[in-house]
Amino acid sequence: MLSLMAVLGMVAIVNAPPDTARGLLSGRMLELHLVLELFAIVIATLVVVVSWHTFDRQQDHSANALLAGFVAVIGFDLMHALTYEGMPPLLTESSTPRAIFFWLMGRSFEVLTLGAVAAGLALRWPRTVLLGVGLVVAVAIIAFGSFSLDRFPVTFVPGVGVTPFKAGYEYVLVGLNGLLALVLWRRAKREQSRQHALLALSCLCMGLGGFAFTAYVTPSDFQNVVGHLYKVAAYALLYRATFITSIRAPFEALRISEARVRESQARMHLLGANLPHSVLYQLVMEADGRRRFTEVSDSVARVCGVTVAEVLADPRAMYGLVHPDDVAALAVAEQRCAEALQVFDVEARFCRPDGSVRRMHLVSAPRALGESRIVWDGLLTDVTDRTEAQEARRRLEQQLGEAQKMESIGTLASGIAHDFNNVLAAILGNAHMAREDLKSGKPADVALSLDQIIKASDRARNLVDRILSFSRRDGARRQVQPLLPVLRESLSLLRSTLPAGVQLIECIDDPEASAEIDRTQLEQVLLNLCTNAWHALGERGGRIEVRLGSVVLDAAASMPLGLLPGRHARLSVQDNGSGMSEPVRQRIFEPFFTTKPVGQGTGLGLSVVHGIVRAHDGAIDVHSQPGQGTRFDIFIPTPPGTVAPTLAADAAAQSDAEPGRGEHVLLIEDDPLMSAMLEKLLARHGYRVSHHNDPDQAMAAVRADPQAFDLVVTDYNMPRHSGLEVIATIRRLRPGLPTILISGYVTDELRARAAVQGMCHVLEKTRALDELVTLLAQTLRSAGAQVAEA
Repeated sequence: MLSLMAVLGMVAIVNAPPDTARGLLSGRMLELHLVLELFAIVIATLVVVVSWHTFDRQQDHSANALLAGFVAVIGFDLMHALTYEGMPPLLTESSTPRAIFFWLMGRSFEVLTLGAVAAGLALRWPRTVLLGVGLVVAVAIIAFGSFSLDRFPVTFVPGVGVTPFKAGYEYVLVGLNGLLALVLWRRAKREQSRQHALLALSCLCMGLGGFAFTAYVTPSDFQNVVGHLYKVAAYALLYRATFITSIRAPFEALRISEARVRESQARMHLLGANLPHSVLYQLVMEADGRRRFTEVSDSVARVCGVTVAEVLADPRAMYGLVHPDDVAALAVAEQRCAEALQVFDVEARFCRPDGSVRRMHLVSAPRALGESRIVWDGLLTDVTDRTEAQEARRRLEQQLGEAQKMESIGTLASGIAHDFNNVLAAILGNAHMAREDLKSGKPADVALSLDQIIKASDRARNLVDRILSFSRRDGARRQVQPLLPVLRESLSLLRSTLPAGVQLIECIDDPEASAEIDRTQLEQVLLNLCTNAWHALGERGGRIEVRLGSVVLDAAASMPLGLLPGRHARLSVQDNGSGMSEPVRQRIFEPFFTTKPVGQGTGLGLSVVHGIVRAHDGAIDVHSQPGQGTRFDIFIPTPPGTVAPTLAADAAAQSDAEPGRGEHVLLIEDDPLMSAMLEKLLARHGYRVSHHNDPDQAMAAVRADPQAFDLVVTDYNMPRHSGLEVIATIRRLRPGLPTILISGYVTDELRARAAVQGMCHVLEKTRALDELVTLLAQTLRSAGAQVAEA
């Protein structure tokens, strides 16, 4: 619309009679021309000033071109106004040809400057250099126009008007301005640039204005005077374009940026203030080691019990909350973090002003600020509830494991009872036959019956050992050992439990397979898996196959299982039961998930199995389809370069029992059968034995003569006093007296308590017949060596 109005206006001006408004302009032409030129000069000066103060001169190349070009334009326009005919002499006489020369130079440099802008010419010189170049060029051309104008073609003849050269020059400028207007307009459309649109309009106005200066006869003609309005309009559009790009656009960008910064700060403030259990902070450590908090979120009052003002004023308000026992560790971690600029990640207890103690997790990233200063941007989080929840979960998992273990024992109870009844029947039957054979004088038959009694007793002892080790709460004790004995002992417990319709088949692919395991836990895994397989078979019965082997897994096979490539022992339990659907298979290791009817399962079995296998650095894989049975594959890494201990090696390690030499042994045992057997055993091996059923009588005997005994053997479970209490009393009467504790149920806790009191050995009662004499000899030997050294 503006372009159309400018074109129509110029058509009207060119076609108007030259003497239009002569009466209005008569006698005022000089003043009116001077005012119009001054307007143009002021606007051109503003263009130079704005270009000088452009924010980003490296990016806005047009500002550099306008700065250099319009310095010269200002000089030419000023000389044009001051040398106009009728103005006082300046350097030389004023005249229309001289004024026209400076007019043409001003328009020429304007075209050149806008041409550089349209071409994107990059002038990367400093501002002072660009300003100096413009001034030098302006002074040189002004000097030429003032003193050597006769060398320039004639542009005006009095009484005739403008010459063809002057008219042609104007037409060239019109054409160049029109071309620049087209180039800038297309660029404005392409880049959606308002600056280039205004520059295009400025070129159009300047080009159209040129038509008014091609045919006037006298300087006071209507076209000459009104044409200057187009020049002022063109300059105004140029200034507008320069102002938008150099001043307004950067200012708007800065205003928007500041608003975004304020919004971001407010958002971060609200985020920090609303964190339920965390505090955002920034800590600066100066070169001299002084610390100060520069930022602390408002949540510090809720989490730590101190205010933001207190922490910012004195860092001791925060550091003073650290529990005294954690101060040293926190200082060491902070110093290490400052030296290596590594992530600061520690937990410490904080003592809140209300007296409560909370566990805090501090994590921050350090960075150097210069001048040997370090800043930490960090997050402090109260993890007390989480830590307590994790501890409660650990206790619950332990309780769940024990509950599941008791469930497994309950499942095996009938089988265990069956085995025990068989053992007791064998012992009682052979004992009766031995007594009858003894009366009949048949020593060979007596010896045979006694051998059978010993074998049955060994079987009973092993059965009790397995039950006790399976049910005890001792921590895992992993060691490299062969898996075949573990497998066979587990299956021996199962065989007497399973109904007649269930076949339990043992398949051994690698009898030497070994791994670093906890025997009790692996037995629990096998019992759980086989029990699940039995239940999956249902009332119709079926087949359970347990397979032991070794396999070498490559990367492709081990990665899906979460294992490292290498050799693994593999235990497989497979049944031909009902199988599982895929949704069920995906959830079988979840705690409390079960497909059994209410009251027939806790849903803990497979969860415990999964936990035990993972604790052994192994993996468990499941293959199952409805109606086609289920197979569980357990993979446990085989440690490289290890050899599993064997029974032969254990036997070789045991030394033969040495006979006694009349040493006096104090035996304290409240069970008559056990005490009679032990007394007879020790006497047979050359020891003098003093036996007491009552612990008080035994302690009285030691009190009467502390040096009378060389060694004490005592039971643990006795009326009124435990074996440990008896030993503690005897040790006060006779320090250093060697002792051996016997118990029917030996746990890690009992061993630890005995070790605290300096006990030499803790022996399971079922192994007393086999090992007691050997331990007596070893204990007396050790005691004698200590006395000799002393």
